[in-house]
Amino acid sequence: MKDPLATHYKLPWFLIFFVKILNFVSKGLTTRFLWKIFCSPIKFKVPSREGEFYNKTEQEKVQTKSVSKKIMVYRIPNNGPKILFVHGWNGRSSQFYRIIELLSDNGYDITSIDLPGHGRSSRCNTNLPEIVDLVSEMMKSRGPYHGVVCHSFGGVAALNSMRYGAGCDKLVLISPGMYEVKPTFKGFVGLFRLDAEYYADKLFDLAESIHGVNPGDLGPDRFSAQIDTETLIVHCQDDKDSVKEIALDLHGDMKHSTLHLTEGLGHRRILRDEKVAKMVLDFL
Repeated sequence: MKDPLATHYKLPWFLIFFVKILNFVSKGLTTRFLWKIFCSPIKFKVPSREGEFYNKTEQEKVQTKSVSKKIMVYRIPNNGPKILFVHGWNGRSSQFYRIIELLSDNGYDITSIDLPGHGRSSRCNTNLPEIVDLVSEMMKSRGPYHGVVCHSFGGVAALNSMRYGAGCDKLVLISPGMYEVKPTFKGFVGLFRLDAEYYADKLFDLAESIHGVNPGDLGPDRFSAQIDTETLIVHCQDDKDSVKEIALDLHGDMKHSTLHLTEGLGHRRILRDEKVAKMVLDFL
């Protein structure tokens, strides 16, 4: 499968230089440094177009039981079916503003979360096993949800949560961010111009020693065929962050999935496209 990390990602030269020097000094230290960077989300400036989302939502920072971290929860209460939104890596809830506004206007009860270290949640490191536990907690403790709408990495977390017992009636995967885990690790290591195969394996070993789970086992390629939930997959054919083959593979595996491929919307602009929002509404 094609590497899901696009080549347009560029790291500062001094960071690449530092890691290369560290690689000569100690492979173990290099592995731990790479893991720290890998688990460190970036909080980007929120564009003005997302400002109305914060004006329309009730906001509460809650202490989670599963990961012992504080996250921001956004609510637009309503009398209709309950919908949970889960954003992607380096993302935030407000990126869903157009879809949330449309669903709310049509009576749906909205809950959205900023993942640990993201958006308005407390700044911290995080990782996929932790986020899977968090999404599972949200789906079980605040559900049941009629639908779960996810973007990118959030879809991987939701799929794993459903695999481990959380449930919903309908699932929406927008620009799903991963099919196999290993290519993502290799693509990340490759950004530092190191031996991708070697350090991907080292990162796998380190992650398993910390969390007790092999990262490869969290890849949807291992279990997506077991997911029975009716699913809508929306992906842009020119997505530079998450290649369309991920969506094609998921659609090929899943028993009750519908695939819609768009053009010209990329990885994030797809979230604010009116046609995509209407498609999600119709599906739910």
